[in-house]
This record gives sequence, structure tokens and C-alpha cells, in this order.
Amino acid sequence: MTSWRSWSRSQVACRILLAVLPSVAFLVAPVQPPVLLVLLVVGASCAWAVLPELPVGPLVLLTVMGWWALKVPDPVRPGVLLVALALTGAHVAGLLAAYGPVRAALDRRLVTMWVRRGLLAYVPAPVAYAVVVGHGEGVQPLMWPLAVGVLAVLGLVVGMQFREPSDAETS
Repeated sequence: MTSWRSWSRSQVACRILLAVLPSVAFLVAPVQPPVLLVLLVVGASCAWAVLPELPVGPLVLLTVMGWWALKVPDPVRPGVLLVALALTGAHVAGLLAAYGPVRAALDRRLVTMWVRRGLLAYVPAPVAYAVVVGHGEGVQPLMWPLAVGVLAVLGLVVGMQFREPSDAETS
């Protein structure tokens, strides 16, 4: 591992986002999470920032989403949109941080492409929020995570249909 001083600015920015963004979900939450969970997420987020190619990143995101879905009494609050944006941003930062060595600056077109994709991936969150809030009183607490999950799976299926074939698939 090289000294962090030799890292490119774009890599440093991505890795700072990786370390910070998953914890935003706890700051916005209407209830305080257990200290052990916060320490686990912060530590795993820092590990993800140092080694973004490891599978710890998705585990961090799933842990935060699971806690919100299971432990927040009323997850249908406007703050959940900030949480969704923070977790989407962390995912995009993780993808970008995993590109190439830490000394290499990220290509502007690559960053633009992934930020655009991240914003498109975020679109189901406000749509699902509007649908859940539009139903009014009596909405089940698990309706929000279920709606986002259904929209995410739909996005994945549509994305797989329109993806560009790799060189290996065309040969």
C-alpha cells in the first residue's frame, strides 16, 4: 500500500466519501442506533475506503438499509431521501475508488458517467417515497423498503436488458 500522500485528489475524495456517507444515515435517523452498530459501520466504512474492491462495501450498505427498515419506527420520513442519496453516493464512490491504482487520477468522463448513473439509480427513491406517502395514514412501515426494493430490482432487470456487450461476449 502506498502512502496516502501519493494518492490522486480524485481518489482521496472518493475514499473520504466512502468513509463518511454511510454514517449519514445514522445522523438523519429519528432514533439513535446502538453504539456498537455505529462503530461497526464506521469501521467497515473506513475499511471500504482503504480497500474499495473488497465486498465489505455492500455489507455496509445492506447493514444501514436493514437497520432503517427494521429498527426505525416510522421510516417514511423526508430524511429517508437523504439516506437514500447518501447510500447511492457511497456506492458510486466505491465503484470509482475501485477503478485503477490510487495514484491514478480518475478520468472526468468516467466520473461523469458514474455520477449520472448514480443519480438515475436514485430516482426510484423519491418516486417510491411519493407513492408510500400518497397512500396516507395506515401505511405499513415495511412499505417503503419494499417499494424501493421492487423498483431497484426493476431497474436492475431493465439495466441488464440494455447493457452493452463486453468484448468477451462478442467474440
